[in-house]
Amino acid sequence: MIRNKLIYIQILGLLTICSNSIFAQEKLVKEVQVVKPYEPIISDAYKIAHLPKITDTVKTIPEIRYVLQTKPMSIAYNVDPIKPAKMVGEPLTKLYNSYVRVGLGTKVIPMIEAYVNNKRSNDYSIGAYYKFQNSLAQVKLDNDEKEFAGFSDHDLRIFGKKFMENAVLIGDMGLLSNTRYFYGYDTSVDTTFEKEDIKQNYLTFDLNARYKSIYVDSTHINYDFGCTVAYTKDAFEHNEFNFKIGGDINKIFTKEMVGVRLDLENYSKNENLDSTNNFIVRINPWIGKFGEKWRVKAGIDIYSDIRGDRSRALYYPVGQLEYDIANHYLIPYAGVDGKLEINSFNKISRVNPFVTPGTSVINTDHKLILYGGVRGNFNSTTYYNFKLTYSLVDDLPMYVNDLASTDSTGNQFNVVYDDVTIVHYFGELSVSPSERLTFNLKANYRNYDMKKEAKAWHKPSFDLSFTTKYNLQQKIILKADILAIGKRYVKLADDKVGELESAIDISLGAEYRYSKVLSAFVQLNNLLSDDYYEWSNYPTYGLNILVGATYSF
Repeated sequence: MIRNKLIYIQILGLLTICSNSIFAQEKLVKEVQVVKPYEPIISDAYKIAHLPKITDTVKTIPEIRYVLQTKPMSIAYNVDPIKPAKMVGEPLTKLYNSYVRVGLGTKVIPMIEAYVNNKRSNDYSIGAYYKFQNSLAQVKLDNDEKEFAGFSDHDLRIFGKKFMENAVLIGDMGLLSNTRYFYGYDTSVDTTFEKEDIKQNYLTFDLNARYKSIYVDSTHINYDFGCTVAYTKDAFEHNEFNFKIGGDINKIFTKEMVGVRLDLENYSKNENLDSTNNFIVRINPWIGKFGEKWRVKAGIDIYSDIRGDRSRALYYPVGQLEYDIANHYLIPYAGVDGKLEINSFNKISRVNPFVTPGTSVINTDHKLILYGGVRGNFNSTTYYNFKLTYSLVDDLPMYVNDLASTDSTGNQFNVVYDDVTIVHYFGELSVSPSERLTFNLKANYRNYDMKKEAKAWHKPSFDLSFTTKYNLQQKIILKADILAIGKRYVKLADDKVGELESAIDISLGAEYRYSKVLSAFVQLNNLLSDDYYEWSNYPTYGLNILVGATYSF
């Protein structure tokens, strides 16, 4: 305590001494000039950024009660229909269903062809076709004499179809007129002909109707019924009336197929042609079985050939087998067959229009036909078929010149018959490298073993046909046809044998399509100008040209 007081006394003494020394110095006098008035400044105040916060340590949870009163609500709901979606396809191209073609040529003057058909329809199809060809040509015979060898053809046909749900009704009717002249006489006979004396005309009217099913599944019975009425007459008051009715019924099961065919056919002729009628009945029951790669068919074909008081029954075995070895590339096949070939007056006049008027014919019995071959596709564009056939044929018709008398001109043909064994080789090759270009080749070689006659008269042992077509941008169409016929034999007087030389007939055609409706064409026939003989004493036209135009609508 005393110590603290001593410290205070010392401090106080020091302060007194210092103050006396300060006041003892000289007084300091200085002037101070103020340049501008004094501006007091208040510095910024510091603001507290925190807001006051009240912290309540007691939490109260309110209690909430809900009262729900359920009540059904009636809601009206109207459905608006939605139109189904449709796929919009490409518009149909305009269909030119009709055309008219006219032409003029060095041998054919004129040529007129017309075709008309209805537009697209799911219910029916109806149309008509007409073609007229006329020729005033002359040909040179062996004696260098020119003879009139013209012709005139009219072909009119009306046709139609009626489509139903599961069937189709098909019908057509036609009128055909063919005028020919017996110009090919034996030049060793001194004779002259007037045009009207050698004229022959065939007039044929026919009416056909069919009713067939078009089921797409195998649960139904398939059927195909039809009838035909035909009338044929010539310029010498010979006529023939033909009536045929028949049909086929078949049914497909799981791997089997059964069917039967029945035909009734009658040919009646006037007495100038034949005093007896010909009535044919045919019944053909059959059964088939098939798998993924093979097919088998077996049956029997029964004919009853009734001619006047003469009647005969004919039985033919029917069988076929094929097997797909390599997915359509290689399909070997074999079979046995037979048939009765009906030789009517209308048929022989189409085969040889220079047949002697009033010639009566009989039917041909194909007693046995054995065949085998292979067919298929080398690729998607090449098809082939090679076939070998062995046949026993009775009453095969052949045509020989009428040489009944020494003064006969031989410009007409009689029909002779013989029993023949035929070995037939057939080959076909079709190639389509593209849609624009196609080739087709067919060839036949036949060997005839005759029983009575020396040769198969007027029947070539070899024939070949080749066709090709090229379409250049749908603007220019080029076509070529080659027909080759081997040597043929003819029967001369005193049973001597003559020969008709082999021949090659080349034809070229071109069409230029100026527009979709108008085009022009040119056709060159027998380009090698080979005046070969189709029948004995009957040379064909040499080189002939046909030009014309086609209009579509």
